[in-house]
Amino acid sequence: MKYYYADKTKEKLPFLTKGLKKVANHLLEDPMVFATHPAKKVGSIIGVSETMVIRFCNQIGYSGYSDLQKEVRENLLNLSRDAYHQKETENIESKKFLHSMLDDLSLLKQNIDRIDEAAMGEAIELIIDSEKILVVGYYHSFSFAHWFSYNLNLVKGNADLYRPENDADLLDFLPENSCLIIFSFYRYALDTIRIAEAAKSKGIKIVAITDSWTSPITEFADIVISLFTSDHKTLLNKGPVTISFMNSMLFEVIKRMEGHGKIQPTYKYFIKDGEN
Repeated sequence: MKYYYADKTKEKLPFLTKGLKKVANHLLEDPMVFATHPAKKVGSIIGVSETMVIRFCNQIGYSGYSDLQKEVRENLLNLSRDAYHQKETENIESKKFLHSMLDDLSLLKQNIDRIDEAAMGEAIELIIDSEKILVVGYYHSFSFAHWFSYNLNLVKGNADLYRPENDADLLDFLPENSCLIIFSFYRYALDTIRIAEAAKSKGIKIVAITDSWTSPITEFADIVISLFTSDHKTLLNKGPVTISFMNSMLFEVIKRMEGHGKIQPTYKYFIKDGEN
């Protein structure tokens, strides 16, 4: 990190008066004072006038004290961040097996920036309004579908996991106001596409949770939520991102349903944080 105010101060230092040098030395030795106090207070701490502090700012190339203070604050903030990340990196380096956790954190941060919040909101409202919810996932996605359907059923009481060995004709018996939540990740199981196509033909609303806007499932979905699971699609990358996404969806469903007094009674049987 380049400390511009420090460079400017050092460049001008030989040409400053005794009083201005006193301000300069204090800035170089304790910039936190300049970051946290107004010019008058800084002058009092150093033992010079407020006018002297402002004149110093002008001498080293700033239009006033506020411009210098802003740069000092930004530099100190960046310094703190750099020190934190350096410490975290050193900690990770000492524990090689934690590298994958650091990668997971990076993926989560990227998804926070990329995710379609409007689509999430639409999906949450559809979940709340649906009379019946069927959650679908094949192969590796089955674990996500199982986890989400189980917890959603605790909250709403009307969510089921689609089990292909038993539920082949289940779509024919769903109420009109139903929806499918489908997890479909690379390599995109054909059975998932087929059930989405069948549901679409029956007018059943579909929420697709996938890893690409061009995945096959998007052709049949009413709402698409694409999660970024890294440029190198692997079985393991999608896990932490998908779990975190499902968690955020469930929290929002709970929040909105509690606000309308619609929470499922069985949900309240479980011990919550702070309860004994």
